[in-house]
Amino acid sequence: MGTHLSTAVMLLGLVVTAGSGWYIAKGPFFGFATPPLAAILAATGVFVFGIVVFGWGLSSRIDAGGGDERVIPSNEKV
Repeated sequence: MGTHLSTAVMLLGLVVTAGSGWYIAKGPFFGFATPPLAAILAATGVFVFGIVVFGWGLSSRIDAGGGDERVIPSNEKV
C-alpha cells in the first residue's frame, strides 16, 4: 500500500473512531438524550472497527516509509 493510500486509510479510521466515540458519549456527557441500546451497541462495534482500520493504516504507513520503527517485543535483556 502506498504512502498516500495508507494515510487515507489511517485518517478514515481516525474519523470513524472519533465519530462513533462522540455518538456514544454525546448522550450522558453533552446533555443530549441517551441513544437506544441497539444504537450504542452498533456504535461500539463501529468504534472497534475504526480502531482496527486506523491501526492497519498506521502499520502500512510505517511499512511504506521503509523505516524500522516497528517494536518487536523480545525476552532479551538490554
